[in-house]
Amino acid sequence: MHVVILGGGFCGATVAKLLDAVEGLETTLITKTSFFEYNPSAHKCLNDPSYQGYIRVPYNAFLKNTHILIDGVTSIHSDRVVTSSKEISFDFLVIATGVDYPIYLKNTKNVFKMTCSQDALKIHKSLKGASSVLIVGGGYIGTEISAEIACKMKDCQVTLVHSPKRLLERSSVIASRYAEYFLRKRHVQILFGEKVIDHKKDVFLTNTKRSIRSDVTIWCTGTRSNPFFIDDLKGDNLSKDQRIKVNDYFQLPGHPHIYAGGDITNIVEEKTARKAEIHARFIARNILCQYNKKRCRRYESRSSPLVISLGDLYGITQFNKMVFAGFGHGLFKEIIEWWTLQQFHK
Repeated sequence: MHVVILGGGFCGATVAKLLDAVEGLETTLITKTSFFEYNPSAHKCLNDPSYQGYIRVPYNAFLKNTHILIDGVTSIHSDRVVTSSKEISFDFLVIATGVDYPIYLKNTKNVFKMTCSQDALKIHKSLKGASSVLIVGGGYIGTEISAEIACKMKDCQVTLVHSPKRLLERSSVIASRYAEYFLRKRHVQILFGEKVIDHKKDVFLTNTKRSIRSDVTIWCTGTRSNPFFIDDLKGDNLSKDQRIKVNDYFQLPGHPHIYAGGDITNIVEEKTARKAEIHARFIARNILCQYNKKRCRRYESRSSPLVISLGDLYGITQFNKMVFAGFGHGLFKEIIEWWTLQQFHK
């Protein structure tokens, strides 16, 4: 039985790790890189490029039996995957390719996105000598990046533009207030209720006609799902926002041998690395159930702790309606990072 996994992030890498040593299963991981990366900590590379080596783990360090193919997927069918170099048949398929992070500006000079440590290294080079930084978007990533730069580049003016009326708007009001207090105390200028709509010669224009000069701009306004490769797969597979529809078992409706997990799915819940790991465990278990002719397990979304770092030492931890913030919670995120990476080193 051949299992093909598309994408080597949290979901794909975890599925591969769980199935790697299962007798009777042949596993292939198709990915664009040769390593797994703990990208929730990629922003730490903005000031410390050497951190990249710590958060990366080569796939062959924890996948001893899985075939690793570094390639891009062009299409999938009910029985095979087509990459830019070959066709691969499968008995089970796992789609965990993640989402895109678009920049909605025509002029993207000195405008960066921050999805991985390699992006952070590019920004690091541009930050040298910069006196002003603009962060567009005050969600989880934008807030963490703003804090990282404000704490470690104190001579640099940081401006954060966020269209909603509060930071971390999908979190509790207490978390939002603490994040705003933390950033303002470190002289971050926060502009709520505005959108950056144009860029000309290092000057950015908002929808309120405000002009903001910036040497470096980091775009953190959200994601876009673009699973173009499933066009040749029969069935109604995409939601209105172009995410892959899955049932309660992470299977594509009408295709019980094809699974999808992580950010690319239409499951209504916060898209986090932790959730992608949980998806992976359900998917791996259900593949084994099918392989052994047992009943699959139904997924029920539940709350998971969310930790946001604000520099190295401070942060916010939220679980359900409970919020804890202040000194030490940045260290808590480092502990989670260490524990996760240890799992992939084993």
